[in-house]
Amino acid sequence: MSSPDQIWIEAAKTLERGKPFALATVVNVRGSTPREIGAKMLVRGDGQVGTIGGGCGEAEVFRKAQLVLEHSGAARIEEVDLTGDFDQQQIGTCGGIMDVFVDLWLPERDRQIARALADASLQNQPIGLVTLVQAGNTQAETGARTLLRPNEGGAGISTLPVQLARGALADLLERVASVEPALLEIEAGGKLREVSHIDENPAPRLFVDPLPGAQRLIIVGAGHIAQPLCALAAMLGYHTVVIDDRASFANRERFPQANEIIVKPFETAINALKLDRQCFVVMVTRGHAFDETSLRSALKQKARFVGMIGSRRRVKATLDRLEADGFSREQLAQVHAPIGLDIGAETPEEIAVAIIAEIVRERRRGLRDEFTMGVKLGRLTPSN
Repeated sequence: MSSPDQIWIEAAKTLERGKPFALATVVNVRGSTPREIGAKMLVRGDGQVGTIGGGCGEAEVFRKAQLVLEHSGAARIEEVDLTGDFDQQQIGTCGGIMDVFVDLWLPERDRQIARALADASLQNQPIGLVTLVQAGNTQAETGARTLLRPNEGGAGISTLPVQLARGALADLLERVASVEPALLEIEAGGKLREVSHIDENPAPRLFVDPLPGAQRLIIVGAGHIAQPLCALAAMLGYHTVVIDDRASFANRERFPQANEIIVKPFETAINALKLDRQCFVVMVTRGHAFDETSLRSALKQKARFVGMIGSRRRVKATLDRLEADGFSREQLAQVHAPIGLDIGAETPEEIAVAIIAEIVRERRRGLRDEFTMGVKLGRLTPSN
């Protein structure tokens, strides 16, 4: 998986070896596209790291990025048209347009920024890269960039060679903190306006690119489902954590791909993890009592995703008990249970596929609302 944290780790290593690279970043999309805003491809002399979707569109961007790299070319926005204009025998399933910003990164100039992004990703610290992707009617240089750290109140944004209104900084900080990438136009007076189409408007434009940090999958229970689930998650680039109170189950021999293995009581381990919006928690313990104890601990924190295995009847009984004990309707609406997409899974491996598929879906489209979750759990009836 070419996740943002892995891209920046490679970027920092490349510059620290004294080698430049060209970075291609999707800054805007229209229609159906293979990758989302913020997707990246790092182009070096020895090839590429990451992808912006593959196919002819990526090949064309790769070629232009190589030219920027080889000739120290100026930063530019490239339009990747996937609607069928390319000379190819078969048209792909995507039919939209991506605007891709390609710029050059140099060892002496950009090493510190790349290292800061890599370190922040490893430490799950909020940070954003703000880049001037169109200088417009200013004297600034396209490609000028700086870092924005919400925890530092926006220190460093003053290094951008454009003037922003006071409220614009608060907007940028909020987008970084909530991990919302956006293409923003600087209006008269320094105000920011989100744009969805790159045209001939001479106004300068910024791209705010928050770093989501490492996505952590916390697998509570080290049984038969946990093993293939951990392997799949590792393949997809998740930072995997396996928890069990039995060392004979939670060990490196059974989970060679796990980043962390914790042998402690479930509640103690979850309470110590400091779950945040980059965490996906899955309860697959050896018994419903352990699942419920783990669920209670997870719901007291702010995980992105909380899921629990079990039959609909047992899930409903568990949630009813939690509601009676004071957990709010909003908290219980976060629970994905019974976890896993309905693909008719029966074996541990098939169940693991169903679980990781649901996690990927929710990661990509965001958490579903309370009503939808209530319908899935049988706790609400959809109205006509």
